[in-house]
Order: sequence, then C-alpha cells, then structure tokens
Amino acid sequence: MKVAIIGNGILGNLGAMYLQKKFAGKLDICLIGPDSREGLPVVGESIIEITTMFLEEELGMADYLRKSHLPKYALTYYFKMDPDDPTDRTYAVHCNERGPDDLRKLDGWDGPMDNPPSWLINREVFDRDIREMVADMDGIHRINGHVRDVQISSENQNVLYVDQADGEQLRMEVDWVIDVSGRKQVIPRILNNIIRPEGQRDCFWFRVAGFDRDILKDINALGPMPPGPGEPYHYDRYYSTHHFMGQGNWIWMIPMKGEDGRDLMSIGFVSHPDHFDGNVNNMDSFLTQVDNTHPVVGELVRSGEILDTNLLKRYHYVVNPMYSADRWAVIGDAAYAPDPLFSNGLAFGTIQWEQVGSMIKKDMEGTLDAPFVTSMAEAFLGPVLATQTAISNWYATMHDPVLSAIRLNWIEISYFYLFLPLVVNECHFREDRLNYWKLLQNTSDIRPFDISQDLIQAREKLGPINPDHFVYMGKEKVNPRAMEVLNDLRGIHEQGVAGGMVRKEYTRQILERIEKIAPSWVAE
Repeated sequence: MKVAIIGNGILGNLGAMYLQKKFAGKLDICLIGPDSREGLPVVGESIIEITTMFLEEELGMADYLRKSHLPKYALTYYFKMDPDDPTDRTYAVHCNERGPDDLRKLDGWDGPMDNPPSWLINREVFDRDIREMVADMDGIHRINGHVRDVQISSENQNVLYVDQADGEQLRMEVDWVIDVSGRKQVIPRILNNIIRPEGQRDCFWFRVAGFDRDILKDINALGPMPPGPGEPYHYDRYYSTHHFMGQGNWIWMIPMKGEDGRDLMSIGFVSHPDHFDGNVNNMDSFLTQVDNTHPVVGELVRSGEILDTNLLKRYHYVVNPMYSADRWAVIGDAAYAPDPLFSNGLAFGTIQWEQVGSMIKKDMEGTLDAPFVTSMAEAFLGPVLATQTAISNWYATMHDPVLSAIRLNWIEISYFYLFLPLVVNECHFREDRLNYWKLLQNTSDIRPFDISQDLIQAREKLGPINPDHFVYMGKEKVNPRAMEVLNDLRGIHEQGVAGGMVRKEYTRQILERIEKIAPSWVAE
C-alpha cells in the first residue's frame, strides 16, 4: 500500500516513523516537502505526557530525549496579585507536581529530578535529528518539492501532482494522502473546508540565549514551594513550562538546551483580541507590555541575546472534515491551530497519527468504511473543541488570580483523571473503546474542562484579592494511576470517579474559604 505524506516537518517525520514501525515495512511511504523550512516559524518546544509516551514507547526515542533535551517536571502558572501595579512582584504560583516512579532515569541527575514525566525540546535540534532518523529507515523515501494539486478518488487511487525542487514535475498515484503541510494546508485549501471560529488569537514569540536564569526567581511567590533536598519530593522549578497571566493575554517561557552550552528559552505572548487592548507584534512592543505588567520577564529577556522573532495574527482555525473514507487525512497544524496554553498541539498530532494508523489497518484488512472514519473524526474533534472552548472562556478573566487558579486546577484535574488515562488506554482509536472517549465532549449538561457556575458566582462575591483566597493544589491533582495500562476498563470509570471526588473536595474548600471571607454571599 502506498502512502504519501505531504510535509517535511516534525509531525510528517514522526508520522512516517510511526507508520513504518507499526506496519513493519508493509507500507511504501513517501514524504513530500522542501528540504528547508523556507522561513516558516518553529514553535512547540514543550511537550506533555501524551506526546512523551508516543515518542518513547511508540518510536523508541527515550534514550535520545534524555541525552539531547531538557527534562520537564510541571506546567507552572504565575497569577499576579495586583495586575495594575508593575512594581508589585507578588504572584500566586500554581503547578502540577508529581514524583514519577515508573519512568526511565536521567544520567547525572539526582533524586526525583532523575525521573521526568516529560520534556522541553529544542525544536531546531529535534527537527534536524528526526529527519536524520527517518533517513536511516527502510521503506521511507523523500521528494524535495511541493504538492501543487491533489485529485481525490472514491474508487481509484488518489493522484498527486508534485513540483520538484529540480524543476521536474511528477504525477503520483497513491492509496492514502496524509496532509501534514502545516499552515500551507494543501488539501483543506483544495476542498475549501477551513473554518475560522470566533475567539481568535494573536501570537508573537522569540528565542533568547545566554540569559540570567536566576532573574526568574526575583518574585514574591505565594503558595507551596518545592520541598528542600532530602524531603519527600524536590525539583528545580526552572525545569517547567512557565506561564505569566495577564489581561486577555498570557506569556509562555520554555527553557531549552542549547547546543553551544548556553541556556536557551522560547518566550511567547498570546492574546485574545476581544479581551486584550494592545498590539504586541515586535520586541519593542513586547518589552513595553511586560515592563508594565511583568517586569521580571523583561529583565530576563534583556539579560540575554535575541536570536529570532515570529508573529502570527488571527491564527485560530479548524478543518472539518479532517478524515475521509476516500483515504485522505489532515493532521496537525494543517487541521487546527489550538491555543498553546497547555502545550497540547503535538499531543493532538500524535493522537491523530494513531487514529490514522487504525484507519489504514482497517483498509488493509478490507473493512474500512465511512462510519468508522466519521467516528474517528468526531472522537478527535470532541476534546479539541471542549478544551479550546474552556480556554476561550478563560481570557475575559485571565488577569483575575483567584478565578484563573480555579480554572487551572479544574482543567488539570480533568486532564490527569480523565484525558490522560483515556489516551494511555487507547480509547481514542480502538473501536471497542470509543464510547469512553465521548466523556471528553461538551454536552448540554456536562463540560469536562470548564468550571461550574457556582464557582464563578462565588468569586464575584469577593472584594480585593488577598493571599487567603487561594486553595493550592500540586500533587493532589495529579492522578497516580493516570499512566496505568488497564485490561479491565472499569479502571477508567474508577479514575474518573476519583477525579470527581478531588474536584468536589477542591470546590468545597474554595466555597468554604469564600464563605469565611464573604459570608453574606451564602445568604444571597
């Protein structure tokens, strides 16, 4: 069976590796794309457990990641107590702390830090290295060029027309066409099935090298700090994805391992134009913005060297449909542009590759049909739309430290007790388990990633924010069973119930605390 992958980026190469390994040489795989990035921006340096599991378990990249990239121990969020005062460096700091005991260890790292749950990757290094890995694999070949047109057939093979870099033109007949061309969106532009929803985003980002990492500690951090050496759990909070929250915007800061030995960091500014009154589109506007909100970020940036900058305006979109029984699929940035708040872009891409692998398997067996393909597409869009709706709803009050903390913990409980166990147990692509996956979809009465109305109403009763308003959760919201591979899927239900209890207890503590501070709201 012949498979053409349009695109030569990270998900194209990872997908080629995955299909080659999954089908053990039974596929003839061709990657079609330019040898260089042609000026396209690089983003996606922070990965989560879902991506890590795919890279390590499916592709065998565990040793490579441990040697070439930085460990990641948490997502860390900084909610400013007084967003309107640039001189106030007081933040409520929240993160998901865990002490993993079932992962491969890091050479040269001591204590709990030798067992990271995920990775902070240098994308330039990673992209280069996976291309070299693919080049060494049998059953995969490349064409340096661009796909000019695709003709889809429901009865015969699909046809691609390729303009090669040497000027030659090529006509290819293939069984499957998988579009991983990123924002070029080859198939969606031909089919005209790109949807641009409300709730757009703007993003400016850059990389900085040789900065003073200690500047990041120059804040008054509220909340539990990591225990000291010798205590039950300790990690250096530098090795996490850092998020500074503001009015209709947030900033990411992702440490990376530089090949020249210097510290690298990716820094990005994401804003919702309906809720952010400004225009951050270059270094000057970025520094002006952070000087007035998060001066610690500006100081860190000025201590280093800017390597490059990138800008995307109104970048949010989704493709529907993204799979077809006519044997085509659209994956990754070609299919959707999610908000990067929870580092799930690559995770969604790996979920799609496993779904496509399931469809190709059925096709090889002669059992692929339209209902199954539709079920795969609906299964994928469910959590994408649910998570993006929850994030969109957050922007209006992103500067509010109490409400932001509540939203963060609510979403992360859902991730660790529901989303992650479902992926670990292959509920996103196994036909006999898809019913479990529907738990991630928004319905008329259930929104798994959005907070309940009583918490919003309770927050409205509070006056000025003070440190007593917060209920901190670190290890409490991390499901210790999340990575279990289950034979009996009643364990999925058990974890979901356990997560519900964690969320119920968290809600009780919040409401109890607010009642003590503002008792009049209960009577109302």
